[in-house]
Amino acid sequence: MFGKPGRPAEDRVARQQEIFLAVAPLISAYGVKEITMARAARAARMSVGGLYHYFPNKRELLLFGLSPANLERLCSTFRDRNGHLAETDPQAYFAASLDSLTAAAGAFVTPSVLAATHLGVDTFRALLDEALETEIIGLVDTIRIVHPGIDDASAVALNRALRRQCVSALLDPQITSAELRAQLEGLVVGFAGIAGSAA
Repeated sequence: MFGKPGRPAEDRVARQQEIFLAVAPLISAYGVKEITMARAARAARMSVGGLYHYFPNKRELLLFGLSPANLERLCSTFRDRNGHLAETDPQAYFAASLDSLTAAAGAFVTPSVLAATHLGVDTFRALLDEALETEIIGLVDTIRIVHPGIDDASAVALNRALRRQCVSALLDPQITSAELRAQLEGLVVGFAGIAGSAA
């Protein structure tokens, strides 16, 4: 083999996540209209041209937290780190799932939800629906590993209850990740108790 080895391929999604996390505080501080790509680039400590390399426009930047690419990466990262627990320690797997979901909600989903509400109801509903579908179905599957007594009908009802709780939490700028986690865990405990008493 001749020549210098090539540079390793860049992890584009990971870099987009870093940029978004640097820019996300601007959404609540200034609102969507006041954020320019120049202001976002300064927050991310990069050039405007560099920012455009990762995000073709402001809309894609501000809504990145709800994007399928980001959500899929968050899920795959979680599985890589914690997947082994599904069989060895289901309770720890469930706890890690709640931690991961609420951390992602606070860091990524909530800022993009706030941006989406400023960009219009249709944008907000479509993006939030897709994000919740991805996250909640995974959580319900995890819950059923820990609580196998939850039947299909109860799983559907639990899915809907978790979605409602997440939507209300995402629209409340005062809620903390710890509060959301406690609320979700309370719902699960309630459903698991009902399923256990019915068995």
